[in-house]
Amino acid sequence: MVPAHPYNIHPAIRKHLKIIGMEDAERLESFLFPTLSELPPPTLFKSMDKAVALVLEAVSKEHEILIWGDYDVDGITATALLVLFFRQVGVSVRHHIPNRLTDGYGLNSKVLQKLSESMRADKLLITVDCGISNKDEIREAQNNGFRVIVTDHHQVPANALQADATINPKQNDCSFPAKDIAGVAVAFYLATAIRSAMRENNSLYPGASSVNMKLFLAYVAIGTVADLMPLTGINRLLVKGGFEVISSSELENFILLFDQLNISHKHVLSENISFQVAPAINAAGRLGMSGLPIDLLLTQSSEEACKLAGDLVRLNKKRKAVSRDDFDLALKQVAQSEVEDKSCLVLKGDFHDGILGITASRLAELFQIPVLVCCENLQDSMMLKGSGRAPDGFNLYQALYGCANYLKKFGGHEAAAGFSLVKDSFMNFKRCFEQSVFSLNLGKEYDSDPLVKEYINLPLSDALDPALLDNLLQLEPLGAGNPKPVFVDKDVRFVSLNHFGFNGDHIKGVVRGRYTNIPFIGFNLGKKVKTQDRSRPCSMKYSHMLNYFNGKTSWQIKAEDIW
Repeated sequence: MVPAHPYNIHPAIRKHLKIIGMEDAERLESFLFPTLSELPPPTLFKSMDKAVALVLEAVSKEHEILIWGDYDVDGITATALLVLFFRQVGVSVRHHIPNRLTDGYGLNSKVLQKLSESMRADKLLITVDCGISNKDEIREAQNNGFRVIVTDHHQVPANALQADATINPKQNDCSFPAKDIAGVAVAFYLATAIRSAMRENNSLYPGASSVNMKLFLAYVAIGTVADLMPLTGINRLLVKGGFEVISSSELENFILLFDQLNISHKHVLSENISFQVAPAINAAGRLGMSGLPIDLLLTQSSEEACKLAGDLVRLNKKRKAVSRDDFDLALKQVAQSEVEDKSCLVLKGDFHDGILGITASRLAELFQIPVLVCCENLQDSMMLKGSGRAPDGFNLYQALYGCANYLKKFGGHEAAAGFSLVKDSFMNFKRCFEQSVFSLNLGKEYDSDPLVKEYINLPLSDALDPALLDNLLQLEPLGAGNPKPVFVDKDVRFVSLNHFGFNGDHIKGVVRGRYTNIPFIGFNLGKKVKTQDRSRPCSMKYSHMLNYFNGKTSWQIKAEDIW
């Protein structure tokens, strides 16, 4: 990218940059126009040299290599990245994505044993986005002839078993400067280190020199945004580079998925990834078909890729219906209690095993408190499976750590976690978690994004200024740690207003501007607007979104709140 003039910034965007602490000219330049040369080297990871040596030994001795990924977007993109990387350097590898409903999270001993029996005696297992909590499974894998490389980014348990090599920025004594990178980013750095080592022995690995590592940033971008990693520093560099790759049209399988979702791949926004791409990739796994998305990313057939992308979109529609039913069930459970007096929610019920995280996420967003949602484990009726989400500013993993005595297994990070426990322990666990939340003394209200302390006054009539819209693209990727600018117009008058969606939950309409009328759309505002007098002027908190229709993109106003 060629930097624009450093002062070519719309006044409203300057106010936003001030809010997020981007006033210094040098820092601002680096923020708006980052370069991949700023990325730290993979050698800063603890045990990276051991991991690379293990891979090169396996390749040179023709040992079989198995990539074991997680079933979420981060794990799927990380698995695809490593499989495709090995293909490009001329090494055949196997891969496995667990079934969310039958295999559970992380390594599964029974499945691993079965895979081991079909492989040669000497073999290498590489985990991506999982494995750090699989002490027993790693020991069994080693007993079955596997050398084990764990690549993960989740919190490291106190009793974690040392694999033959463990790459995780959260390890003690790991010098990699960014601790909150996604699992796919860790996999990318492993691939980068392997390529570097192979290029030093070009005669043995002639394919390594032709590998373009930048293309793999597309996978890093999608996995990082989907896993809610902070979009600052190294993550911002990686994701911004990945968005450039997607827009370059070099990865057909991504383009076909974007087309099926009616998203422009030319102007990628993190919001598109969070609310359209990631849910579509996740939907298959949530409904017990984890193989579909990895097949889409790995297939070399355009026809098959188009079919699989369509299948993902259809499964996501089914997932939405299940999510709606489970959310309604959860709301019925909390209806009898005064949520305002609670510091957290811990629910148990007949929830869909694959939708727990979505239900927890919607409740956490609605009530702005940590939420755990549990259901019966499909493989063991004596056990419960749970998923948790928390608003920004609360460390969910730390809260669960305080209840470790009641949990058979748990793992995750500050914003999201998964766990399992004996069914008879639920009430004791519930009380313990409530006490753990209270003891952290973090209160019961959390900002949806703590960096947004104020909103920017901007009349809707000025909201589509071309300079401002150009700046919005420069700010991408927007998300955790790098919030979207939010504006306020305190004198909005409706020209028209219509409801749409399930039960009229959403709205769209037109408001009066200074010189022209301005269309807008608003999600989950239907009930609120119904109670208001629309004949009077009102205030609207709004942001921007890109609309893609018939191959053309246009900016649209998105109402965030109306009062």
